[in-house]
Amino acid sequence: MNKKLSVLIVLLGGMSFGVLSTIVKKSYDAGMNLGQVSVSQALFGALLLWGFILFKKFSDKNYKMEFTRKEAITLMISGISTACTSIVYYKSLQYLSASMAILLLFQFTWIGNIVECVIERKMMESKKIIALIILVLGTLLASNVMIDGFNINPIGLMFGFLSAICYCVFMYVNGHVVTNVNPIQRSAWMITGATIFLTIIFYKSLFTTVPFVTEVEYGVPLALFGNVIPPVFFSIGVPIIGIGLSSILGSIELPVATLCSVIVLHEQTSAIRWFGIILILTAIIIPVMNKKKASQAQVQN
Repeated sequence: MNKKLSVLIVLLGGMSFGVLSTIVKKSYDAGMNLGQVSVSQALFGALLLWGFILFKKFSDKNYKMEFTRKEAITLMISGISTACTSIVYYKSLQYLSASMAILLLFQFTWIGNIVECVIERKMMESKKIIALIILVLGTLLASNVMIDGFNINPIGLMFGFLSAICYCVFMYVNGHVVTNVNPIQRSAWMITGATIFLTIIFYKSLFTTVPFVTEVEYGVPLALFGNVIPPVFFSIGVPIIGIGLSSILGSIELPVATLCSVIVLHEQTSAIRWFGIILILTAIIIPVMNKKKASQAQVQN
């Protein structure tokens, strides 16, 4: 596969994440609750991923199951981080607009940098500090705080920041736990663990008057765009174009989420908000580009 096609595949994987908040908002309008949304996404995600794995297994004789029993159990436990991210992020969507919820989720960028400095006991690089300042300024502009004042729902704000923290934990787990397993099989076990955890947490709220057809109508798209397309597409494209460029392309989630909220949910936006989003994307790109330049310099030396 050539590099241009790989870029497109990773770009589509990142874009798929961006539509989740809009689908969740629509599912709430259809009468679904937090438990039904979270469990249906995880359940259908697990079924689709295992269906894909079984298809590969029977259609390709060289396709192997690359996990041990211990690794499978570890990945299922790790899936709790995915479940927790879904819970707090989708909870924030009950109080905030889709564009504001995704904006708060993206605060994982600076939270992750601070956590990294604390864990590794080192000072943050000056270029990263500049990037974080740009990110904070971009967040203030994109949230309209400077124009409308601080009128964000406090409960939504709390769950929004919690979603950013949970996403940091998810990213850490995703990068350090059983990384030797095939990415799709890895995702399947993690989502399976998330499904079990979510079902235990929300079992009382699953039995309501909402028709099963409604759960399928919203659960399947959520599973496709959240649990199936990203891991499959990233597993194909990332090894070819590298993590640095993939990180930049993945940030397309933010403008896509905002655009979907405007077109589908008719949420209000402005030129200032879009300028804020551009600043946030710039803040994300700066550290990645610096790493890329540094690695190229090392290769040349």
